[in-house]
Amino acid sequence: MLLINTRKKLYNRIVLKYQNLHIMEKKIILASSSKRRSYLLEKLGLNFIGMKHRLSVETRFDEKTISIECFVSDLALKKAESLQDDYPDSFIIGSDTVIYFNGKTFGKPKYFRDAVKTLSLLSGKIHYVYTGACLINKNIGVYKTVFDKTLVAIRPLSKEDIVKYLNKHSPMDKAGSYGIQDEGGIIESYLGSFENVLGLCIQKLIPILRESRLI
Repeated sequence: MLLINTRKKLYNRIVLKYQNLHIMEKKIILASSSKRRSYLLEKLGLNFIGMKHRLSVETRFDEKTISIECFVSDLALKKAESLQDDYPDSFIIGSDTVIYFNGKTFGKPKYFRDAVKTLSLLSGKIHYVYTGACLINKNIGVYKTVFDKTLVAIRPLSKEDIVKYLNKHSPMDKAGSYGIQDEGGIIESYLGSFENVLGLCIQKLIPILRESRLI
C-alpha cells in the first residue's frame, strides 16, 4: 500500500512538472505597457512579457455603425494583431478599456484640460466601463475575443474637487481620467467587476486562457 502511494505521488509530480514545462514553453505576450493589466495577469501566475502595442491609428466610436461591445473587442484584437507578424508563435493578449456615457466613449485624456472636462461630464452621474480582451496566436489560428461591462456611479464633484483629485492621481494613463483603485477616490458605487474597471476583464479572459492550456 505504501509503495502504491509513493508511486502515485511520484507520478503526480511528473505530470505536474510536465504541465508546468508545457505552459512555460508557450510564450505569452501582453500587448500593453499597463502596470495594472500586468498586475492582474501576475495574480494568475501567468508567465508573460509585457510589450507596448503598435496600433497608432486612433479609432472613433460611432454607435450607428458598430456596437460598443464590438468596438472594444475589435480594438483589443487590433492591438494584439499589431505584434503578431513579429511573434507568430506567441500567444498575444490584447485589451482595451473605454468609458461609455450618453452614446459616446472616453478613453485616456490627451491633456489635463481633457481630464477636467471628462470628470465634469461624469460628475454625479452613472456610466458604463467596457473592456474588451483577446487571445491570439497567428501560427495555430487562435483568435478569441471577450468583453465585460461594469456600471459605475461618480459622486457629485465641484471644479475644485476635480482639480484636486487630478493633481493627486495622475489621470493621463486612465480611461475616463480616473482610477477605481485610487485612495480618496471619486467613485460612489459600482456594479460588476472591479478588475474590469482596472483595465482587464479577467473573469472573461480566464476561460479562453484555460482553453489554450495557458493556466
